[in-house]
Formats: sequence, structure tokens, C-alpha cells
Amino acid sequence: MARRPTLNDVVAETGLSIFTVSRALRGAQGVSEASRTKVLAAARKIGYVPNGAARALRNQTPGPVIVMKASSSNAYYVDMITGIQVGLRSAGMGMRTADIAPDGVFDADLENAAVQEAMQSRASGVISTLTLQPENYRRLTEWGVPVVFVDSHPPASELGTASVTTDNAAATAAVGEHLASHGQSDWVLLIYPHLWSTRAAREAGLRRSAEQHGARLTVVESANDPVSAQQAMSRYLDSRTAEGPFALIAGNNPLLRGGLSAVREAGMRLPQDVSLISFDEFMWAPLIDPPITVVDEDSRHIGEIAAATLRDIVQRKNKSGDASGGSGSGVTYHPEDTKEVTATLLVRQSCGCN
Repeated sequence: MARRPTLNDVVAETGLSIFTVSRALRGAQGVSEASRTKVLAAARKIGYVPNGAARALRNQTPGPVIVMKASSSNAYYVDMITGIQVGLRSAGMGMRTADIAPDGVFDADLENAAVQEAMQSRASGVISTLTLQPENYRRLTEWGVPVVFVDSHPPASELGTASVTTDNAAATAAVGEHLASHGQSDWVLLIYPHLWSTRAAREAGLRRSAEQHGARLTVVESANDPVSAQQAMSRYLDSRTAEGPFALIAGNNPLLRGGLSAVREAGMRLPQDVSLISFDEFMWAPLIDPPITVVDEDSRHIGEIAAATLRDIVQRKNKSGDASGGSGSGVTYHPEDTKEVTATLLVRQSCGCN
């Protein structure tokens, strides 16, 4: 494992005095805002963690698992976190959450802060619903904090990775097959930006399915929140030149809310004018008129699998430390730490089925 940076390394990186650097890192007064910003940026850059975390590491007092999540407005994440909590509780592990994409908007500063906290508290591990920046992933792994990515793909790393993801190729193939069975050949995908790594697989899968079934696929991109989705879908409907019904595939619950609002605002009917399918099951889907056909990933179950995967990595790490007589601070990932689950198409009436 690489040598952990020290306070003197931060001093060398900034060119400031050790007195100034120390006060800036402690949040003490008497330091200019420019110097404080410079010190904190240098600490993040080199991966410096204050002595409190180093003492915790020596004393073997791991903190709770930190779950880095996106907006709580998405029922998918609410159910997933319930599954994570249940899984961790059964393993005797605590957790806390850190929202690094409030209202569906990713914030790099919030990610940096959550990573720093995980290192300073010597978190037992991290479960992340977003792909972390490569430098942050490296810092966590080298500091001995295992990371499991859930519903997101890990960054490419020679350090190894762990993840629990959905087979989006099979899911989108099922969506395309179902739409084709209705004779629907005009498909619209309302989807979030590429920052969310599931976008690539879902879009690519639908493109392959559209080509296979002779359908036309239009991609409408929106920020990952209902208001932006409604605006993006309304713009598409205003500019749409094709006549006749079409199929709308919403990338998740927030986009479903926005897309459905735009469709209804335009006076269009489900499923006569728009055949609707959305990713991710939610509690009220069967009660909407008409009931919504969804791709159910069973996010609670995914959360439980992610918790069990992290538990296994932590136990393996601790056993390795016991066997070597060391602290067990290294993180080693195995092939079985990468898991893929299958989604189910729950057919209701919004797609045109009776």
C-alpha cells in the first residue's frame, strides 16, 4: 500500500507555513479564505487525512457504512436504501447516507466531502449509487475503505472493483419485444444524462431492439428531475412532426412523473395516443389510471445484495489482517464481488395491454 500523505506533504504542496496549514485544516480562525481553499484543495489532491482518522485506524474503531446516493425523490433509491439498511443490520453494521446528487443534480464537492468523511471516520465501507471520480475511488481503496457500487458501474481501476448492477441489455430487449408485439414502431426514450452510468446500457439496448424490430427510436435527454423531464418532453411534443401514436419509455420514476405530466398537458391519452413503459416499480404504479407497465429491478433486493457483498469483503479483509498480524487495512476484490441481477417486465395497461 502506498505511503499515506502527512501534514508536511500538504505544507510542501501549498508552500504555506505548517502553522497556517494546520489551522486551515482544523477550521480555525486567522486564516484567509484564499489560503484555506488552497490548503483544502491540496489535501484532497494528495489524499491527506488528519490525524484523527489515523488514530481511529490504529485503534481499529471503524465507523458506519456511508451510502452515497442520489435524490430521495426517486422511489427506486428509497427502496434500495431500505434493503441496504436491512442487510447491514443483519450483519451488525450501521450506516448513514450522503446525498451527492440532491434534486438529481450531481455535485462534485459533495462527493469530495463524503469521501473525506469516509476516510476520516474510517468508515467500514462505502456503497455508492453513482460512479465515483477515479481519484476518489483510489483514495478510498488505498485508505482501506471497501466500495460497492450499486446500480452504477465502477470506474476503471487496476485496484479491482465490486458492484451490483441490473442486466439492462436483457431488460431493454424485453421492452422492445413487448412494444413490437403491439405493432408499435415509433419509440421515444426519455432518459437522464450519461453521468448516470446506466444510461449507456439502456440506450444501447433499446437501439439494438429498435433495429431488430424495424422501429424508429428518438432519444430525449433531460436532467434527472420531474420538472426538467416535463419541460424536455413538452419541447419534444411541440416539435414532433410524425403523426399517430408512439411509445414512451421513461428512464426512471422522476422522468416518468415529468413525461406523464407533459403528455397529459398536451391532451394525449394513455394508451390510445401514447403507450407508456417506465423503468422501476413503485408503490402507486398499479393504482394510476391506467396502471403503469414497468421494468421492475426490485431495488430493495439489490440493496440487500449490495450490503451482503460489502459484508463479505469486510470479513475477508479482517481475516486477512488477523492472519498477517496486521491491521487488515488492505482491500482485495474478487470476481464474485461483481454481480448482475435480472429485471422483470410487469405488464399492466399503460402499454396498451388489457
